[in-house]
Amino acid sequence: MKFFTFTLEKTVLFYKGGEFQAKGPWRHRAFVHKGDYEIIYCVNGPIYIQVGEDKFTVNNGQILIVPPFVKFEGYADSKGNVDFYWLHFFSQYKEDTFLADPDKLKEDLKNKKIKKHTVTMPECFKPSNGQQSLILLHQILSIHDDLSYVEERDYLTSALLIQLFKSFLYKQETTEESTRMNYIKEWIRANMSTELTVSEIADRIHLNPDYLTRLFKKYTGMTTLQYINSLKIEVASLLLIRTEKSIKEISDLAYFSDPKIFMRRFKRETGLSPTEYRNSNNMIHLNNPHVDPQIPIPKRIADAIDYIPENGEIPE
Repeated sequence: MKFFTFTLEKTVLFYKGGEFQAKGPWRHRAFVHKGDYEIIYCVNGPIYIQVGEDKFTVNNGQILIVPPFVKFEGYADSKGNVDFYWLHFFSQYKEDTFLADPDKLKEDLKNKKIKKHTVTMPECFKPSNGQQSLILLHQILSIHDDLSYVEERDYLTSALLIQLFKSFLYKQETTEESTRMNYIKEWIRANMSTELTVSEIADRIHLNPDYLTRLFKKYTGMTTLQYINSLKIEVASLLLIRTEKSIKEISDLAYFSDPKIFMRRFKRETGLSPTEYRNSNNMIHLNNPHVDPQIPIPKRIADAIDYIPENGEIPE
């Protein structure tokens, strides 16, 4: 499997991004990035993309990382509607691409046998924290900085890479306890309601409530109740940025018993009211097959990196 490393001694440099939507049949046209990496997060697919000689079927919730200086294009039509986020960034270092066995690589990473200040991830994978990554990605793409001396998107893009790295690194734990924990989390998602309690969860999955809370503390850093509340806030956050439903409807869909409780808890967790959160995340650039943003490389990026070939030419 092919992997990329990204050095984060300095932040990566956000370049451009947005959300792409098209009605099928649709096929990605051919590109070569000149120095920048691209993250593609598939919301609605599949998307068929060939990168160099490698062909990928990118399904819902999967990430594809497209490296610079390599031709990529669609190799088949997506029949249905397509929706994906795309984000381009530059690293301030010359990064490595390598082939490795995923299990051996994870072992080396967990044992800190890889150099410091780097994150590593495969070319294509499905992050285990997909909804969290989607929310962060949407937030990055909604920011329009007014402060010329602070590039918030650079820091948040670096944070996104760290989040994706952790998602890859800890995705496939298969101990009996971790398997049980994953089952419990899925059971909660499937049976979420306004009345769901820790005692009910423990009773339904035949565990002692104290042991259940210890499990959650170990694997999530939260108590069971904190996890339930965070899940509700996560659902509400996605609905706020991905739909135009009313605050009352979102409160109900996110399993809050009262809109006032929802608004109070949401502001406590995010620092913003639901309306403020929606308004701060609705500036995302939308493009489609008829609108293709060609954005020159900003001077701040060109000044920071001295090895970008002109016109996307692939270096010898």
